[in-house]
Amino acid sequence: MKYLLILLLVSSTFCFSQQENFKPLDSLIDQLYSNDKLMGSMTISKDGNQIYNKSVGYQYISEKEKKKATSASKYRIGSITKTFTAVMIFQLIDEKKITLEDKLSTYYPEIPNASKISIANLLNHSSGVYNITSDPTIDEWIYKPSTEKEMISRIASHKADFQPSEKTSYSNTNYILLGYILEQIEGKSYKKVLKDRIVDKLGLQNTYFGGPIDIGNNETLSYIYDEDQNNKLIEASQENLSNPGAAGGIVSNTSDLTTFITGLFNGELITKESLQLMTTVSDKGICYGVFFGNMKGIDVYASEGTIDRFQSFLMYVPKTKTAIAITANALNYSKMAIMLEALSISQNIDVSLQDIPKN
Repeated sequence: MKYLLILLLVSSTFCFSQQENFKPLDSLIDQLYSNDKLMGSMTISKDGNQIYNKSVGYQYISEKEKKKATSASKYRIGSITKTFTAVMIFQLIDEKKITLEDKLSTYYPEIPNASKISIANLLNHSSGVYNITSDPTIDEWIYKPSTEKEMISRIASHKADFQPSEKTSYSNTNYILLGYILEQIEGKSYKKVLKDRIVDKLGLQNTYFGGPIDIGNNETLSYIYDEDQNNKLIEASQENLSNPGAAGGIVSNTSDLTTFITGLFNGELITKESLQLMTTVSDKGICYGVFFGNMKGIDVYASEGTIDRFQSFLMYVPKTKTAIAITANALNYSKMAIMLEALSISQNIDVSLQDIPKN
């Protein structure tokens, strides 16, 4: 379950130091790269100003060339896309184009329980709609383009997992549907809505809805460490991003991600009232497009993603206005452990993997 990742937010006190020593974090990242555990990038910012930036490994590897990763390298960010989608839904709420109480049946009556499922249910994963990425036929279509009609037909063919608001269960389908709803209301593609509503507003230079990976545009390929071949890097397959859509189709880099989450909490994208709604905890740390953790009264919000062996994690500490982002195109190590080290140093606290509550 995605919400389990937020368990990295452990009990500690915050005392931000203005003279962070990032040598331990540098050492960890360098060791991981040297031991075939990580290729990727990390950025940490405070008050919108970068205080740490590091990249290791390669954007891509071919027989003729290896291009090193830099701060400009772009990665598929998977489910962090959901946070962008949630923000755009709340923008529509601010503009009174939609409400949290509106029903899915207004847009897709053919989905099971559509007349009972609200926009709020979709946002906080309490809708009960079947998670389409669990479809047993997924390998037949995930690498090919899908139209909205085809995807809706797939979703509608599955029974609901539970009744709306009965419980919470993470489902990519929720945000695929929210993306289609955005397109209907705005009369534009998700790609264009994203550009107009977030990218242009914040001046993001490396964020957009992706397509086939373009290595000529600083986009990274993803890789698997093959332990049977002495950790040789094997290029991973690419999903067609028309399938994850608004649930996982955005490409970005760590600098843009920290700018995005900082802009969100600074009130640059949605109203104070909508931000309060968006960060309201419903169940098991799940809010509306982000996850929540509390450390001795200190709130932390996060989002994470996995797609095609790409890994990403985005975290924000409102009290110290600190944003931490990591993106990886090869990873064979705990993403939580890396974020814990970054969190510890950026907040001048002592946190270790042993502090993570056990289930």
